[in-house]
Amino acid sequence: MTLGIIFDMDGVLIDSESFYFQRRMDFFAEKNLSPGSKNKLDFVGLTEAGIWQVLVPAKENRALLKKEYQDYRQTHPIDFTKALRGDVKSVLTYLKAKKIKIALASSSPENEIYTMLAQNNLTPFFDFVISGESLSKSKPHPEIYQLAEAALKCDRCIAVEDSPVGIASAKAAQLYTLALKQDFPIDQRQADIVIDHLSDIIKVVENCLVY
Repeated sequence: MTLGIIFDMDGVLIDSESFYFQRRMDFFAEKNLSPGSKNKLDFVGLTEAGIWQVLVPAKENRALLKKEYQDYRQTHPIDFTKALRGDVKSVLTYLKAKKIKIALASSSPENEIYTMLAQNNLTPFFDFVISGESLSKSKPHPEIYQLAEAALKCDRCIAVEDSPVGIASAKAAQLYTLALKQDFPIDQRQADIVIDHLSDIIKVVENCLVY
């Protein structure tokens, strides 16, 4: 049996949700504007388009603010080396040693995905990378996971997610789904199992290889 693992990025490989949320709030504060929501949980797992629908409910104001934020983001970048979870490289190294194919399926913009991979020297680990930015239907629609699964061409694929939106996407694609526990309250009940650390993936994989 061939096995593939499909990772989400934000909240899974990197602990970035808090940084992204605070950067958005700082931007709106500097503009003396009030965002559509100041609740971090309202943004978890959304695509860039979905995030801006929440930030700026009025469509006529959204495009200009989004453009200004692109410039703000360039001058306030995230350091992906600091955001990377400590056990990511050991888990990816284990999976490669077991000849397990690895994909990354994230709602984040493509340039941020590839920047994260490059900064952390992770690019060689991944057999397939896809951004929800390039799709017409984003999570919780299953398309991103369906495409990743098709690209890996494995007998079985497992998804690793964190947000309710991402979990719903993976489950809709009929994938066995692990949810990485977060340090803030979030509904992960739809996942098949909740894991405390990424390294717990190793136990799941070993059980799959046995059976």
